[in-house]
Amino acid sequence: MYNKFVFFFSALLITTSTFANTIDIVSLGAKGDGKTLNTQIIQKAIDNISKVGGTVIVPTGDFVTGTLYLKSNVTLFLEKGAALLGSIDSVDYPMNNPSTIRCVSTHSNNGRPRRNFSLIYADNQENIAIAGEGTIDGRGNNKYWQRGDNGSNRPKLIFIIACKNVVIKDVMLTNSCFWLQDYLGCDGVKLLGLRIISHANYNNDGIDVDSKNVIISNCYIDSDDDAICLKSYLADKPCENVVVTNCVIKTNCNAIKFGTPGKGGFKNITVDNCSISASQFDNFRKWSARFKNISASPASVSGISIECVDGGATENINISNITMKSTLTPIFIRLGNRMEKLKDDTTTTTSSLKNVIISNIIAESHSHRASSITAYPGTYVENVQLHHISIDVMGGGTIEERNVEKVREKDNGYPSPNMFGESLPAYGFYVRHVDGISIEDVQLNLLNADARYALVFDDTKFAYLRNIKIKWQDGKKHFIEKSEIKRTENSQVFFESSPKELVN
Repeated sequence: MYNKFVFFFSALLITTSTFANTIDIVSLGAKGDGKTLNTQIIQKAIDNISKVGGTVIVPTGDFVTGTLYLKSNVTLFLEKGAALLGSIDSVDYPMNNPSTIRCVSTHSNNGRPRRNFSLIYADNQENIAIAGEGTIDGRGNNKYWQRGDNGSNRPKLIFIIACKNVVIKDVMLTNSCFWLQDYLGCDGVKLLGLRIISHANYNNDGIDVDSKNVIISNCYIDSDDDAICLKSYLADKPCENVVVTNCVIKTNCNAIKFGTPGKGGFKNITVDNCSISASQFDNFRKWSARFKNISASPASVSGISIECVDGGATENINISNITMKSTLTPIFIRLGNRMEKLKDDTTTTTSSLKNVIISNIIAESHSHRASSITAYPGTYVENVQLHHISIDVMGGGTIEERNVEKVREKDNGYPSPNMFGESLPAYGFYVRHVDGISIEDVQLNLLNADARYALVFDDTKFAYLRNIKIKWQDGKKHFIEKSEIKRTENSQVFFESSPKELVN
């Protein structure tokens, strides 16, 4: 019987009628009236089917439930028109103390377990799946769950911990009370064809992953907070071997983000063929009303954000074929020294960040927070390649912004494009504490005149520039000139370019 289930699981549940081991929750007495609490009935179906392996079917209807514990060898299948609705009473979400993982996600700084609420929860299980064309709705927009930014005791929609072979496919995930889905310490995660819309509450991340051997493909994500956020909580277990491809991403925060935290780092990550734009909703952020020099609202804070600030090693990152619209900062790469950890954690490793390739990017930059690649004094981001990039820059930078004497370091600050203030002295790329960077085949399209430098290099051991063009607001183009680059005395910058103006 187990062999049958393995085949069934690998086929990702093309049909349910093919397999005998199914339980329809209505056959056990569940009511899809949008009122009746069905937690015990649905859990009974999961427990029973897990003994032999098979499928729990949620048919058409609105089924209210509290926490459901997904078990090994079980697929939860939501038929078209089916909806699981999260209870709006915290009593229906028991406290969960993860059996195998202890980190700042699952435990508070003093070491005590957090409540770890979730509508669907799994810990140390294997061969589990959620599939179908139905909907899981956390009802996080209910006033009961409106507890403000980082407000306590709000359940996630899906929380999967230390599990093997996890598939979430085709379902609609919406209206989480907190993070929408979180995969912590898992091995083998496939998130395929998901439809994600979550603007019901603060902290509505779309996908959070700290696992290995992960595929995120063909997903539509529209979230208020970070859309796809890779995390790394454990020093000895990096988030690694992750592929993100063919996704449509809309967000009011960071679209593709590494960190925080970054305790174990990020290794062997590929992101390809994704489109990024602002969300269709803006319930909380309203950036243009809160900050100066922003020309798009709604807008994503960053398109690509690679952050390693808690002692981990980040390396072998390849990001390509990305379009970004309505983005405040297209590229943000940050090596820092925040070192978030539990109170009794005595590790003292230094973060490292190297071997990053970002290519074939078409982007918009709608703020004075230029793309940046930075570390902190005594450390260096190493071996970064940026090539085949076109950025529409809003412009409007002033002489005062150009002549700022010192951009603050903020070694242990929370990493974000706004950590250096509302502007940088460059409108293209700001590079500081970097050992080895090549910037090739890049065009900066200025929509308005800008008095700042195109590129700034500070404490950059080696930088190679080739074929960098600037298109002014009047349509004229030219190769970058030395006067448009600022280099500190301790920076070596080599470039191949010509002052000859290009023909339009």
